[in-house]
Amino acid sequence: MVFDTPFGFTIVGLVVFLIAYSVYSKIIDRKVWSPDRSRPTPAHVYADGVEFFPVGRFVLYGFQWNSIAALGPIIGPGTAALAFGWLPAFLWILFAALLIGWVQDYSAMFLSVRKEGRSFGPLAYEMLGPTPRKLLLGFLLFYLLLINAAFLFVVATVMNAFPGSFWSLLVLVIAAVITGHLLFKVKMNVAPVTILAVVLQAIGIALGSTVLANVPPPGTFVFTPPPEGVAAAANPYTYWLIPLVAILVLGSLLPMPRLITPMNYIAYYSLIPAVILLTVGALVSPATGVKLQVPDFRGWAEVFTVGPLWPALFVTIACGAISGWHSLISTGLTSKQIDVETDIRPVGAGAMITENLVGLTALAAWSSIPLLTAAGGASPGNFVLGATTLTSPLLGGEAAAPFLRIFFANYMVGMAVTILTILGRFWRVTMAEVFGGTPLSILGNKLIASILGFVLPIIFVLTGSWTNIWLYFGGTNQLLAGFALLIVGLFLYTQKRFHWYTTIPGIFMMVTTLAAIAYQTYVFADATVGAKLLHPTQNILKNAGGILAVQGINGFSTVVGAIMFIIGLAMAVYFVRGFRRAAKIEVKA
Repeated sequence: MVFDTPFGFTIVGLVVFLIAYSVYSKIIDRKVWSPDRSRPTPAHVYADGVEFFPVGRFVLYGFQWNSIAALGPIIGPGTAALAFGWLPAFLWILFAALLIGWVQDYSAMFLSVRKEGRSFGPLAYEMLGPTPRKLLLGFLLFYLLLINAAFLFVVATVMNAFPGSFWSLLVLVIAAVITGHLLFKVKMNVAPVTILAVVLQAIGIALGSTVLANVPPPGTFVFTPPPEGVAAAANPYTYWLIPLVAILVLGSLLPMPRLITPMNYIAYYSLIPAVILLTVGALVSPATGVKLQVPDFRGWAEVFTVGPLWPALFVTIACGAISGWHSLISTGLTSKQIDVETDIRPVGAGAMITENLVGLTALAAWSSIPLLTAAGGASPGNFVLGATTLTSPLLGGEAAAPFLRIFFANYMVGMAVTILTILGRFWRVTMAEVFGGTPLSILGNKLIASILGFVLPIIFVLTGSWTNIWLYFGGTNQLLAGFALLIVGLFLYTQKRFHWYTTIPGIFMMVTTLAAIAYQTYVFADATVGAKLLHPTQNILKNAGGILAVQGINGFSTVVGAIMFIIGLAMAVYFVRGFRRAAKIEVKA
């Protein structure tokens, strides 16, 4: 039967995605925002060639998609399927794609365009006041620390398992620098430049899958092998962090048109084929014989330390359903590059629905292999195994497997690094805002802030308990989405426009994510008091510093969770006050 294969939920998902974009988003676009092609956008009004500059919708769609599509929709569905089964994960992706995900990305982008390209912080200041803005900045520092930690661990782990992916990434960076120079300095036509970039990326993937498939990057010799008695897979991923961080700091410091904008555009042409291949693999699975290996429902409680289905499911999948990170991109970067207002729906809503497809196809890949144990099943490299299982029958069976493994490893690395370069930039800017004009203003220095933005997360990652860090990231990520949805809802309410399409999802995300953060804070606190190991990788820390070292980092994580929860609760109070204030003004008027 077709419904014991990935075909069943994939075809249903595609239909819902089509309805979301071609029907619902079009109604909201026309009835609520009424885009006007003749209205000058911030990209033209404030054009400076650095932050504000107009970009065509096709290039900007590629930039937006690669700036939001990261590891969340790849790793999250696997973690959710392992904990609860594929059906709950599928239903959440479906529901979010129709009513929540694109709503946030598109609406935040439109609000920013109408507000002179203002980013999330200034918008919060205008709608809620100075104190919520300060709370938001503090929240962002912890949030960016957590998301950097989660992504750096996955990238380093995948590179350690598939060394060729590092060299493919290096070629991507070189191709991006060349592309940026030709597009924005030489002013060449986008078509030949794109062809050149695609050819260079193809060369990079070929090198990574053949002659450089098992060659580590320069400098990794400075790290010693794992200590005796420690499994080889537990530690050596750390040596990939040095060249990786060097690339990321470069991305944080260079002007947008020099690296980030062209890289996120051209990476689209190497990453979107992976999504298409996974989609085709899922759709033809009844013919290829690939069956669902994961149960449809495993129960209401977690298999390991994820937590109960509500709220854990709704933060585990992260960006494959909805992501607060997207509101930072939509308001902080993309809104400053929108050429005309009619581009906002294809760029904002279109890119997000494409990311929902990333989450759906990742679920198909994870569900195509048996997830044997809690510890090993959610290992990032197992996505590569599932994706290869799903797609290899299309390209010659087992003979194609070695190429496909490198191809999908490149897919994971590319998804992450295009985000991490922007994460470093946001961290740097936020550090400057928080510490500028204070005795600690040195922390806002471009170079120092950029380095700290990746060194601090590395220290966090090396302490272990990665699964729980991922869930912290998911909780804070979706909480940020709740902030964005309610800011847009408050703006629409003050304008006497239909606001419920953002306000209701915003309330749901606020309640759910605060519950998720509270639960994970409890998990860390319980581990601290009980001297428990939350993840096998914490044995590294235990071997180095004893159980007290493990308790120390778990205690630190408890404090981080408590701070995030308090900030979220305080923001909820300010939103209630904001809506009440707007209601009184409306009644008085």
